[in-house]
Amino acid sequence: MEDIQKYYENTENALPHLMVKKFINMNIKPKNAIDLGCGAGRDTIYLIKNGWKVLSIDKEDNREIIASKLDNEEIEMFDFRCLNFENIELENNNLLVANFSIPFCNKGYFNDFWNKISNSIFKDGYFVGNFFGLNDSWAKTKKEMVFLSKDQVLKLFKDSFKIIEFNEVDKNGKTGLGKMKHWHIYNVIAKKII
Repeated sequence: MEDIQKYYENTENALPHLMVKKFINMNIKPKNAIDLGCGAGRDTIYLIKNGWKVLSIDKEDNREIIASKLDNEEIEMFDFRCLNFENIELENNNLLVANFSIPFCNKGYFNDFWNKISNSIFKDGYFVGNFFGLNDSWAKTKKEMVFLSKDQVLKLFKDSFKIIEFNEVDKNGKTGLGKMKHWHIYNVIAKKII
């Protein structure tokens, strides 16, 4: 619990993730978004300030952390739910953002979870998020988490999405707690085509 509080304190004023910035620069008409595993709200806040109505979901109740960074008009575009991934039901949406969250789903539930994510996105809607690769240092120690090969990630999008941007990060860096680790990440922007 102490670690999670420190994580939120460390990331509370973080800039939005690069792929979310890239998505906003695509000038898609703002509609309804879900920020899955929103943490301290870095992507939620950025999306709202760019006109999106956002439902933020996290297993910790971060509503107040996020709301404190929004003005009265922006608060009207913000909703929050405290939920675990394993029993989540997702509303239909035009954009689903999932940065540094999907890998934390219990791997035994991952296929169901991904189907819920994919099915929740409207045709012509978007997925913006990332997955952890097999070279990630946590793959050796956190056996319950989800780590995928490049082919496995691409297969998730194969039939229902067109990939707009895909990149791989394989380098050492700090966690939200300030500890060093090796990151192996696949970042994706994809458009739902069916």
